[in-house]
Amino acid sequence: MTSDSVPPEERFGWWGELKSASPIATTLRSDYTDDFPVAVDHVDLGAATLTTMSYPSAEVRRTARHIRKGDPGSLQVSLTLQGLSGFEQAGRNVQFGAGHFLLYESSSPFEGWMRQGGGGDPTRSIVATLPLHLLPFPVDRLSDLVSRPLSSREGFGALLAQFMHQVTDDVGQFGSGSGAADRLTHTLVDLVGHLAAQHLDRADELPVESRKRTLLLRVQSHVRRHLRDPGLNPDSIAAAHHISTRYLHRLFQEQGLTVSSWIRRLRLERCHRVLADPAFAAVPVGVVAARWGFPQPAVFTRAFRATYGLTPSEVRARTLADYRSASGVNKCAPLVNDVG
Repeated sequence: MTSDSVPPEERFGWWGELKSASPIATTLRSDYTDDFPVAVDHVDLGAATLTTMSYPSAEVRRTARHIRKGDPGSLQVSLTLQGLSGFEQAGRNVQFGAGHFLLYESSSPFEGWMRQGGGGDPTRSIVATLPLHLLPFPVDRLSDLVSRPLSSREGFGALLAQFMHQVTDDVGQFGSGSGAADRLTHTLVDLVGHLAAQHLDRADELPVESRKRTLLLRVQSHVRRHLRDPGLNPDSIAAAHHISTRYLHRLFQEQGLTVSSWIRRLRLERCHRVLADPAFAAVPVGVVAARWGFPQPAVFTRAFRATYGLTPSEVRARTLADYRSASGVNKCAPLVNDVG
């Protein structure tokens, strides 16, 4: 949803009416009432939502009057992507920049603002909204968390930020239907719970299933970051997360996966992506394979053909044929060190 079809002078009023009519109603104020361009991308997960927003500097306020008119009993987790933010709830007034989460809840009054940078770029944020009753920690602990900036660059904050980006960038990659939405909601709740527990030092109070799902997400994130490492294997992964190799295998088995097959699938996907890109046409197939953990060409070719029904060379040949047919120009290849 964007304000593109709304006349510039009516955009602020249009957005203000939408905010005042939303389940978590707020009043809007801004110095940009002459033209208030808005871009919103909303992902509905059923019980929870993820919303990416972009707009000029503005202030929002939720009062006791708003709450009396209607309160969904929600927690909002806002990640500032661009701009400077400020917030006040539960007697705590904070300011922070991009790269921080802020938790706030709908049942108490709050005031917040976002200011765009000196270059005039709009403010940008991703906001997760989920019911308080789903939280895997006592609601009475929220007062220790609301209106307190939390980093998105380390620990569970980094995992939560990565998850929010991936879902809002392409929710379709996770499947469709209520089953996929429920799984994404569970993952969101688990990550928010662990982010909270990390700062409350109460991780041991989270449900066992929540801790297991989040551990699996941490493991999978670790694997993706180290796919090129020839020493990546179940033993090294387990050691990095201070668990036994046997327990690591059990985590994957509960998802219908094996550790080694999942790693191989990811590596094959990276190889396929490179081989299907004309920009890497001059890089030998063997170099691509070795770069992504396949030092033996014959083993790589067999695994690739079993997965994609074509050999690596055939995928590259088809890609180049399509590319030449479309443009008639063959792009030069990058350095081998840039493969993938």
